[in-house]
Amino acid sequence: MAKYTPETIRNVAILGHSHDGKTTLAEALLLAAGAIPRMGSTETGSATLDFEPEEHKHNISIGAGIGHLEHNGVKVNLIDAPGFADFAGEAIAALRAAEAAMVVVGASSGVAVGTEAAWEMLAERGEPRLVVINKMDKEHADFKGTLKALQDSFEPKPVPLHLPIGSEAGFKGVVDLLHRKAYLYDGGQVTAGDIPEEMLGEVDTYRTQLVEAACMADDTLLEHYLDGQEIADDEIVRATHEGIRSGQVIPVLCAAATTGVGARQILDAIVELMPSAAEVPAAEAEEHEGLPPDPDGPVVALCFKTTADPFVGRINYLKVVSGTLKPDQTLQNTTRGQAERLAALTSPLGKTLQPVTELVAGDIGSVSKLAATRTGDTLCAKEKQVTLPPPKLPTLTYQMAVSAKTKGEEEKVFSGIHKLLDEDPTLELTREETTKEQILRGLGDVHLDVALEKLKRKYGVEAELKLPRVPYRETITGTARVDKKHKKQSGGAGMYGHAVIEVEPAERDAGLVWEDKIFGGAIPQNFRPSVEKGVRKAMEDGVLVGSPVVDVHVRLVDGSTHSVDGKDIAFQIAGAMAMREAVREANPVLLEPIMEVSVTVPEQFMGDVMSLLSGKRGKIGGTEMLPGKKAQIKGQVPLKEMYEFPKELRSMTQGRGTYTMEFSRYEEVPAHVAQALVDAYQKANEGKVAAEV
Repeated sequence: MAKYTPETIRNVAILGHSHDGKTTLAEALLLAAGAIPRMGSTETGSATLDFEPEEHKHNISIGAGIGHLEHNGVKVNLIDAPGFADFAGEAIAALRAAEAAMVVVGASSGVAVGTEAAWEMLAERGEPRLVVINKMDKEHADFKGTLKALQDSFEPKPVPLHLPIGSEAGFKGVVDLLHRKAYLYDGGQVTAGDIPEEMLGEVDTYRTQLVEAACMADDTLLEHYLDGQEIADDEIVRATHEGIRSGQVIPVLCAAATTGVGARQILDAIVELMPSAAEVPAAEAEEHEGLPPDPDGPVVALCFKTTADPFVGRINYLKVVSGTLKPDQTLQNTTRGQAERLAALTSPLGKTLQPVTELVAGDIGSVSKLAATRTGDTLCAKEKQVTLPPPKLPTLTYQMAVSAKTKGEEEKVFSGIHKLLDEDPTLELTREETTKEQILRGLGDVHLDVALEKLKRKYGVEAELKLPRVPYRETITGTARVDKKHKKQSGGAGMYGHAVIEVEPAERDAGLVWEDKIFGGAIPQNFRPSVEKGVRKAMEDGVLVGSPVVDVHVRLVDGSTHSVDGKDIAFQIAGAMAMREAVREANPVLLEPIMEVSVTVPEQFMGDVMSLLSGKRGKIGGTEMLPGKKAQIKGQVPLKEMYEFPKELRSMTQGRGTYTMEFSRYEEVPAHVAQALVDAYQKANEGKVAAEV
């Protein structure tokens, strides 16, 4: 493979709505550049960048597919990011490695929710981008209608760089407005020629839009343009390039990925107009003012993606920020404080990893079998250690309880899940101490389903998901005094413990407030901690639904002992018995976690979402209008009501709603809701409850 410099490298993330043809377009670009011998298909599972079985099953991209090609002496790294919201973490990682993006839009579907999400992501990062209106060969393809929809929806308004020659089944080429040339496709061959005469009028009209947008990005050119001076084509090309870099110019191209029409012109635009790896601002690092993409600088690389395979092992995908990576280097992982030795370096083309002798600053590559490196980690030279900020990942909003499907396979299941966590930083596994459940968190139901499919395929074990139990708590609202004696005599040594306790409510979040009020030696000093231990043990499982008892003030006021049979365990049992009875007598109530919820939706859905939250026993705290005709709704909602909310919100807002949620406090469950929970618990535990009583 040829040696490259940052100036001859382009890194482009491909974003957009699911099913608008991102992966197929990437396939067409790879074919047009000769990187692959034949055109693969997502429908048959033969696409280069969609190679995971789960992608074939669901017919969507799940991971960011990485490939490279060479066009006109320039290396182009393509990162095909998933368009489905559940895999947004992969899109964010792709943008961390790319200097620019290509937003793919369907010619008949127009501006979909995935298009909007991609645009917001790019606008937030100030990422240079171009737009490709794809599927121009399909029925109802409408270039001008889609262009207008883009211009009506987004700022700055995208401007055409291409015009289609023909449409639907008759789509056979494109006009390049920048260079005023027509390109006709016939059986995979492309011919440059004059613009069709019938298109000259609209070419002039749309080229004016492009020239004006380019001049707006250059003050000198704008003056000349306003003065009516003729501007040379090379100046317009330069200004368009600079305008794209600054985010002021967003060109619109067109193509039909399945036939390859327009693919070569997209490659021309990427090479000529998109920023090179040398043109990015110096990378920020915690210990360094800035790291320019200099091949001779200190070695620094960011791991932006990790995959794991039971047979191949772990593969880390790296973006080289500074310096030059070479095989057999030993670098320092500053994120984890561990040295890592690089073996062979490769340049990925889907699942094929092509060996390379070096990766220079600005390039993207992969390395296998690093011991500790994970997504977001920094690798650098030991003598010049820095830490790059990891990709900022989305908030995990969907959670389910996960368990082994087959008894006895718990260890294998959770070992496999932990390996999946190494691959996917948008998965998280935690243990809920109150309910003793393992909680798997992610970005949506499809995300978690796919994780379990991978678990079965890669590690041969099956897990199942269910709605988590709510981590309720119990407390008391009244007072009680209980006298309990534990006495056992059955030949030989006996047991004796006797305690009298008083209980009353404590302040919220106080837990157990213990007070020893015994005067004298009714209970010897060495047995009083035993009573407290028994009380604490009894508080672990309440009397209403078996949840922990909290916020109780307990006073030990009296008791008695036996000179021979008084024992530690007897006083523990007496304390536990007294506490259970005291809780029953002191008007126990159920507490539930209340979540602080913030929902962002397009304005037209605001009323529906507020009604949905109110129907979930939520209290709306306020609303705020946001830019882009969006509204933010804030409120407090019981956790029990939020488990199904992600699916409901997606359905109600056509996937355009997002939300965040964090714990606020515990609050008493309304009586009618609590009674149903208590009845269900008592019924399910009749034998156990009867034995305790």
